[in-house]
Amino acid sequence: MTPKTERFEMRLDPTLMSRLDQWSAENGGVSRAEAARELILHGLDRTNRHGVHFSDGEKLIIAMLADLHKEERRREIDTSKVMEAIYGGHLWALKWEMQGLFHNHVDSPGVVSLVVDVLDMWNFIEEAVEKFSSTERKKLVDELGAIGETPKFHGFDGNYESDYVGVADHLINRMKRFQRFKGRELNSHRPVVTRYAQMAQKFEPIRANLGMRQTIRLSLSEVTALLKLDT
Repeated sequence: MTPKTERFEMRLDPTLMSRLDQWSAENGGVSRAEAARELILHGLDRTNRHGVHFSDGEKLIIAMLADLHKEERRREIDTSKVMEAIYGGHLWALKWEMQGLFHNHVDSPGVVSLVVDVLDMWNFIEEAVEKFSSTERKKLVDELGAIGETPKFHGFDGNYESDYVGVADHLINRMKRFQRFKGRELNSHRPVVTRYAQMAQKFEPIRANLGMRQTIRLSLSEVTALLKLDT
């Protein structure tokens, strides 16, 4: 379903309009409407107290402090260029030179939450299948066909679900979480978010009760029901 949009009128005094135009000129010359939209989003993000947010200046300070802990030959930031840009008022040059640092991308909490749920779910699915008896494995294949032979988490689509790939990669390879998936290709080469979201929703009540079981493991019927949503 296409998200609904709504038009609304905003009246700005000349001073505020001038500031808006200046911000637009400093950020690629976007239209006034797009500039207002970006600034509203930025303001809303800054008031979200549940997340971590850094200004461009804070990012630069953190990056320079982190750089100090590296061997001199491995340092990435040329401090003389930074100071020249600051002294000369050429702050735009910092964004040109450090595009990997000064960007507006922040992972959506919703994306992070779903990726964590999906990784947790697949961890349980794979572990359960590995411990199935040969009879249970045969039943799984009989019920699901080829997908039941070796069900594995294959990541998210690298083209259309890159945010999900990035979060999964950071969790697994940087934060050392969900190490079952370490070293695994995380590009599924096909969109999977919709299916995985349905699977995670079905898994949620099962997950809540796993701790009460003598063996914390999914049953054949539960794995079958979940994998049917991945077809």
